[in-house]
Amino acid sequence: MVIAFLFICGLVFFLHTQNARFAIAPLMIGNVVLACISLLAFRMICKGLDSKNGHAFLRAKYSAMLLKFFLCVGLLVGYIFWEGKANIYKPAIFLLLGMYIVYAALEAIPLSKMAKMN
Repeated sequence: MVIAFLFICGLVFFLHTQNARFAIAPLMIGNVVLACISLLAFRMICKGLDSKNGHAFLRAKYSAMLLKFFLCVGLLVGYIFWEGKANIYKPAIFLLLGMYIVYAALEAIPLSKMAKMN
């Protein structure tokens, strides 16, 4: 996950040098928050996998999903208010969605392997 975080940071800087409309601050904030949320969600789900109660795993998975969803929506709304509705650069929003997908995949792949072992 650290390698993905550094790669995305480099991608954000590269895109900003190619096109100044890719604002560094919102994209870096989104990257940091998504990385932290993914690590937190991974930890929550791992604890759920270790539990003897099957409901604990489902609770952890749904809690992590809702946490990521609402924080991402909150960040998106904050970005829209910060930039102003007229100044929103839509490719930056799609880049944030791409970051979400990358971190979700990086979280899901090891968790599915761990679930198969249990």
